[in-house]
Amino acid sequence: MRQLFMDSSTNMLYMAIGNNGVLVESTYRIGKKDHAKHVVDRIDQLLKRRDLTIDDIDRIYIGSGPGSYTGLRIIGMVAKMLAYTKKIELYEVSSLYFLASGYDFIVGPMIDARNNNVFCGIYDHDHVLVNDGLRATNDFQNLALQFHAKPVLVNEHHYEVNIQNIMNMAKKVEDVHKFVPNYLRKTEAEQNL
Repeated sequence: MRQLFMDSSTNMLYMAIGNNGVLVESTYRIGKKDHAKHVVDRIDQLLKRRDLTIDDIDRIYIGSGPGSYTGLRIIGMVAKMLAYTKKIELYEVSSLYFLASGYDFIVGPMIDARNNNVFCGIYDHDHVLVNDGLRATNDFQNLALQFHAKPVLVNEHHYEVNIQNIMNMAKKVEDVHKFVPNYLRKTEAEQNL
């Protein structure tokens, strides 16, 4: 059984192929708010390097947020389209967990949410100790101390992905048409209405 893993919640577009939960190959690209131009081509390149097509993929796992609003929309729409048109099972997991799933300690992954705020959660391997939320950076540092977690600002320099852990934590999307990423806050345009 082959799996495709994707996350674009940060400026990093991460993709990987797994075979029965074993990592076959991964790739990432650092973007400048331009993931939309590259995501489909990156999937195609990754598959071709392994002599595969999208028809060889049995499951798609995506980081469903929180994080970059645009990045989440892009990966969500591509995953929904592939799942629906190719009849591939779709699974979602927190992007925070996705990008910190390979750390072997109690981890507090964070994604910069601007204005001294972070999207964050705390995980002890496959146990959620603090649910994903939008918090002030100082508040989260205090939570991390309370739970003896090591804070990690996940980005292209600091991430650790374990696809087996992602598979264990992911939830199946029963109706791809109803899937919506976990934004955790309104867009700036919605806030200004």
